[in-house]
Amino acid sequence: MAIASRTADIKRFRPSVRRRLLGYLLAPLALMLVIGIAVDHHSIVSPIYAAFDRSLSHAALTIAAQIHRQPGGQFDITVPDHPLPLRALPEEQFFYRVSNEQGATLAGSADLPVVPARHHDEFTYQDAEYHGMNLRLVSYRLTEAGESLVITAGETPHRRDRAVHQMDVSFGINDSVQMLLVLGIALLGISVALRPLQRLREQISQRPAHILSPLPTEQVPSEVLPLVDSLNTLLGTVRESALAQQHFLANAAHQLRTPLTGLKAQLEVLGREAADTPLQARIDLLHGGIDRLAHTANQLLALARAEPSAHRPSHFLPIELPTLVAEVIGASLDRALSHGIDLGADCQPTEVTGVYWVLHELLMNLLDNAFRHTSPGGHVTIRCGMTQGQPFLEVDDTGSGIPAAERERVKERFYRGKDSGGDSCGLGLSIVEESARAHGASFSILDGRCGRGTRMRIDFPASDPDARRSSSAG
Repeated sequence: MAIASRTADIKRFRPSVRRRLLGYLLAPLALMLVIGIAVDHHSIVSPIYAAFDRSLSHAALTIAAQIHRQPGGQFDITVPDHPLPLRALPEEQFFYRVSNEQGATLAGSADLPVVPARHHDEFTYQDAEYHGMNLRLVSYRLTEAGESLVITAGETPHRRDRAVHQMDVSFGINDSVQMLLVLGIALLGISVALRPLQRLREQISQRPAHILSPLPTEQVPSEVLPLVDSLNTLLGTVRESALAQQHFLANAAHQLRTPLTGLKAQLEVLGREAADTPLQARIDLLHGGIDRLAHTANQLLALARAEPSAHRPSHFLPIELPTLVAEVIGASLDRALSHGIDLGADCQPTEVTGVYWVLHELLMNLLDNAFRHTSPGGHVTIRCGMTQGQPFLEVDDTGSGIPAAERERVKERFYRGKDSGGDSCGLGLSIVEESARAHGASFSILDGRCGRGTRMRIDFPASDPDARRSSSAG
């Protein structure tokens, strides 16, 4: 569990080009969003405050218009103490004061601060605190009937603060939407730009392990081209190494066949000369050893030639499976009769694309395995046909069978099961496995159809022949 958890953590934090690009985009976009909101805030505060200051100055002028001097020298100021029409919001409060140059209050709030000024007919503004409230004040100086008066008006900044807040929210939403759109377009651009890498990844992941042909580079971006070139160089090196091993194995097996043939001929001559002598038994043992060694050499040669990378696309041709089965049965009929085995076939018209001699060797090895495990009086049946659009080829016997636990291991090279016999070299089913892989087919070991024995089945792919040829080339 701990190993699985660490593996999951490694996958979670594995570097990603997409995440790196996204990170490089998110940081400047977030910074631009903050800067944009700050700039918008500063750009809207001054015009909004100026507009409200003009409204406040209009209130001061309205008060000035209500000042009249009576014949007795007194001023008649008809503005009420709380001029409700001048308030825009219920929670907003408005204050005013009319005073002379000496500071005497003629009307309004006597303790309302006066904003200092230098000239008459000039509006001066100031923020002040009044009775625990923040006010925006304006003072206006005028001369009425030869006397200098100061009109001061003040209001709480609820309206202007609300307006600034609404504008901040509006600009914030607008900037955020724009940034999200930019981010969405950037993500789309990243996805489109990374599609060649996605296609390259799928192309590599879908390639069978035995395909060592170079990757095409026509659609590869220039940034990834050096990586693909290096990978193609590695594939070429591995291919050359695999081919060198195949050639060595094939040459070694081929070179063994000539001296073995000579040894067998000499032993036959020696056997005739030593007939009815004590040496006859030993010569027979040597004959058996030479036969097993020759069989192993032939199997090694067949295994080397069955490797998927040993075949070119031009080697794959249309093959009628019933024709192949008939030829193999004809070549194996004498052996079946000598072992007392009933050899038969159940074939339907079926065509596959493959290498004829490879499929011939595959079927011969399946029959050899069936003969080894089937007792006299048993049955071996070769079948071919179509199942759900897929061609299949199988050998069904009534022999001792293969335990389920060993069915994968018997496909390994040089592995011999408990009932394989002393003359088996453990390569027959390995040759079948490699031959099936060379044709893009799957090799499975199943229970016999009659409830006993073993059924060796080859399921060929249902894809078109051209695709099978290209997938088997390497």
